Amino acid sequence: MGLAVLRGRDLRYFGVRTLRNGTRPYDVIGQARRIVLAAIERYSPQVVAIEEPLMLPTKRAALMSVIAEEMGKRAAELGLEVLELDPSRIRQVVVGNPGATKIEVAEALVRGGFEQLKPLIPRRPARAALGLRPKDKYWLHMFDALALALAAQAR
Repeated sequence: MGLAVLRGRDLRYFGVRTLRNGTRPYDVIGQARRIVLAAIERYSPQVVAIEEPLMLPTKRAALMSVIAEEMGKRAAELGLEVLELDPSRIRQVVVGNPGATKIEVAEALVRGGFEQLKPLIPRRPARAALGLRPKDKYWLHMFDALALALAAQAR
């Protein structure tokens, strides 16, 4: 789960938190809740932006949908504005292309003023069919969160 905290264009925090599969879906939801609530307590945001989960017919997609709903409800209970943004809208705002890849989003963010994050962009695979290794995908979750935060500001 990627996290990013912005104050204007000042990147106050960024990171990736790995949600470990527990014996029940509730375990993963609880982990996400603790991480988000701790960030809210530490950084006192006015807005919590959540990426709309893709509605795919998989258990993982269903779990992501529940996590997004849970995070939205907890943030609203705390009196925060909650925005849920569509991934293609986020990519349109940040890159100008609703079909941009995750690496294109990361590169656009670095070009757009977040140069300190350049070392975290994975190298493109020599052959696109090979895709990225899991360790190369790690920071892309944070870039997604940063793009989401910027799109939320631009709304």
